Amino acid sequence: MPAHKSAFSKLFLLAISLAACQPAVAPTFTPTPLPSATPTLAPTATLSPGPRRITFTTPDGATVNGELYGAGDTAVIFSVMGNCKQGWPELAKEVAGQGMMALTYQWRACRANSVDETLIRKFLDDTRGAINFMREQGATRIILVGASLGGVASAKLTVESGAVGLVVVAAPDVISQWNFRIDSADLATNIPKLFITAEDDSVVPAAAARALHDLAADPKEWQTYPGSAHGTDLFETENGAVVQQRILEFILAIINQR
Repeated sequence: MPAHKSAFSKLFLLAISLAACQPAVAPTFTPTPLPSATPTLAPTATLSPGPRRITFTTPDGATVNGELYGAGDTAVIFSVMGNCKQGWPELAKEVAGQGMMALTYQWRACRANSVDETLIRKFLDDTRGAINFMREQGATRIILVGASLGGVASAKLTVESGAVGLVVVAAPDVISQWNFRIDSADLATNIPKLFITAEDDSVVPAAAARALHDLAADPKEWQTYPGSAHGTDLFETENGAVVQQRILEFILAIINQR
């Protein structure tokens, strides 16, 4: 078994630890001003009601909890890591403030102090449910953003969902212990794609994240940052604001293309 596949199993060992699901408070994210060439969008106050607590139903009948931000016909769906740690609220607020809807949600497997080892394998249907829900809210354009397991789900469903953009943070192409694989056909689309990881990620080695990037069709971008933080834990490092700003500007570039 390749070393990066073996190392990825650490992610799901973490997912069943009692401390893994404890809520984390993300650091304050104050984005730097966008370049002057970027069109000025409407004020945050009129575009980002919420967050509103919501539930949606997955294709296989499960109920999933989430929070919905903002309004608009473009929706950004933020998918969490396999350990259920909430890492996306600050970016969701920023996205909503730029005239889009944003959704954060938890896996059905998430419990107060643990992750259900059987239900976590239903993660793809959880993400499918999130996509369907946002379509029902009026979204005509979907951007998928995910970290670790959430990045796996986002990448796997890129073509299936008809997404117009993809951001993946620290996700591999294979989960060997589940016999799960992302294929090039899942990423065979000419939408913009951004892949991000820490150079010395302690859970998913950069080589594994790069393997997923290499499967994707162009256009695509590859970005690494110093350190060993995994997934949205990057936001808690000295580079956190820079990483979040990179993701926000990537999303804004997509919506400004229309």
